[in-house]
Amino acid sequence: MSALTKSQQELADLLLKTKIEAKVIQREQNPDGSYSLKETSRLTSPIDFAKDPGEFALKIHEVKIESPLSPIYVNLRNLPHEVLTKIAQVLAEVKLETPQDFCTGVPKAALVIAQKFSEVSKIPFMDVYEKIGQNTDRKIVIKKGVNPKPDTKLLVIDDVIAHGKSKLEALNAAKSVGFYVNMLVLIDREQGGVKQVEAEGCKVYAAMKLTDILNYYLEKNMITKEQYQHSINYLLKSKI
Repeated sequence: MSALTKSQQELADLLLKTKIEAKVIQREQNPDGSYSLKETSRLTSPIDFAKDPGEFALKIHEVKIESPLSPIYVNLRNLPHEVLTKIAQVLAEVKLETPQDFCTGVPKAALVIAQKFSEVSKIPFMDVYEKIGQNTDRKIVIKKGVNPKPDTKLLVIDDVIAHGKSKLEALNAAKSVGFYVNMLVLIDREQGGVKQVEAEGCKVYAAMKLTDILNYYLEKNMITKEQYQHSINYLLKSKI
């Protein structure tokens, strides 16, 4: 029996069946044995599986380029309206332990998700963050003019949590101007990020776990056993 609710199953179906033209980062080996990253674009699903030996390079490969490639990729950018709406509904089903004053999104992918979540949940949206810099020098900072009252409760929305680096950056930036922060993510890749962020005193709510989604896909014969096992093995080995 699936661990996903009916709404989560409906969303999981959409995340596998919907097709969007999206950026994919591939890793290529150079003649001298070193690696480089190459940006390409192809038709993908929001949850997709590797089709090329060089897929998928993730954020971690920008700093640890020799890390194992991920056989599964979650890309929740440029989504059709129906998928975005279903994501907001699934997030709004998560029971929060305390009322929240505002919600916001980690730029850039989660901004539209947070705005749609605000419409569904009725938690007011506040535009808090901006990204500065490029590539490995990117930083998440607080926008000028954001000056909350002390201990204003801010629910930070993001699409996926893996190792937690960008979430910690967002957490620390918000705390530095006086917010009391909780986080809500759609998918936990179960690679240690939740534990890392909660160690800093921030409660992390995750609507869905990636292994539960994979189990559902396998039960419904939506993916092959090879895709399932390869993905599970990767997630187990890449925990921090």
